[in-house]
Amino acid sequence: MRRFCSRKDPLVVLLAEYEGVLRVMPEASVLIVGNDPVGVETDLVAGVVGCPACGERLRPWSYARQRSLRGEDVVLVLRPRRGRCGSCRTTHVLLPDVALARRVDTATVVGRALTARASGVGHRKIAVELSRPPSTVRGWLRRFVAVAGRVAAHFMVWAHRLDPSLGPVSPAGGVVADAVEAIGTAARVASLRLGPRPPWSWASVFTVGRLISNTNSPWLAP
Repeated sequence: MRRFCSRKDPLVVLLAEYEGVLRVMPEASVLIVGNDPVGVETDLVAGVVGCPACGERLRPWSYARQRSLRGEDVVLVLRPRRGRCGSCRTTHVLLPDVALARRVDTATVVGRALTARASGVGHRKIAVELSRPPSTVRGWLRRFVAVAGRVAAHFMVWAHRLDPSLGPVSPAGGVVADAVEAIGTAARVASLRLGPRPPWSWASVFTVGRLISNTNSPWLAP
């Protein structure tokens, strides 16, 4: 598989370094990129973004639909770029790392809810703090609890892959707390290795936006 590097976005370097990102995912249509439209466009035009399906170059190919994301204090309006592979002809949505696939709230907002749950806070109180419907927050938490063991294992593998000298991480006091701690550990290591990025943006990167997806699609393979 070919490797392409970018001097503009460390995330592109990460994807190149770990060869292909989604090793077994023929249905892949989403690629997580940095929240920098100008940088993403520059990388696409330069041909340094690899196709998740076959590893060849992605080129600019129109845009995905415009969408609004509810942030902590503002609404973000995004229109993600699409890239098309010149070899296998597949197209991919280049989703900014502030987002999670099929969610209308930013990764940071969802992350705040998960962090609060790890501390023992109930979904109704979290919903009040975030000004979100209780049913929405309950849905996030239920899905995260269902995959928390997988999350903890996945992010600790990434943390040790990026920093082989990393020692063992002590249990945080529960499956949800362990998963949130693993995300934080991997995010800290990734930021030191590749440049700073918000922790929940790394969570989106390492799960291809599917941290709390209702499917078990493959995540970013270490």
